[in-house]
Amino acid sequence: MTRTSLTELREEMRGVARGERRASPLPAAPLLAALSRESLDLLGVLLRRRPASITELVSITGRAQPNVSRSLRTLAAHGLVRLVREGREVRPEPAASAVTVDLATGTYEAVPVAAMIDGAA
Repeated sequence: MTRTSLTELREEMRGVARGERRASPLPAAPLLAALSRESLDLLGVLLRRRPASITELVSITGRAQPNVSRSLRTLAAHGLVRLVREGREVRPEPAASAVTVDLATGTYEAVPVAAMIDGAA
C-alpha cells in the first residue's frame, strides 16, 4: 500500500469522510503483536459484559489496574476499543467485534461492533 503523493492521501481521506469508499486496510504486524492472550480476554469481557468503567473491568478480570489500562490503550491505538471519559471515570467500549487479516498483503480491517449486531458482517 504505497502512496505516490500527498494529494492521493487527501483524496482517499475525503472519500472515506464522504462515505464514498472504505479506509485502506492497516498493517497487521503491530496488531498481531498486541493481541496477547490477556488482550483477547479483555476484549471478550468488554463484548460480553460491557463494564461501565475501567474500575469495574479490573474487578471482573482480577488483573491489576495499570495492566488493564495499558492493554486498553494498546487496543484503542489499533481501533478495537474506545475509551470514553465521563467525569473522572473512563468507560471502555468495544469498537470492533472481529478482525479480518489478509495474509497476502499483511493488512487488517476491524469489523465494527454495530456491523456484527446488524448482521452486516
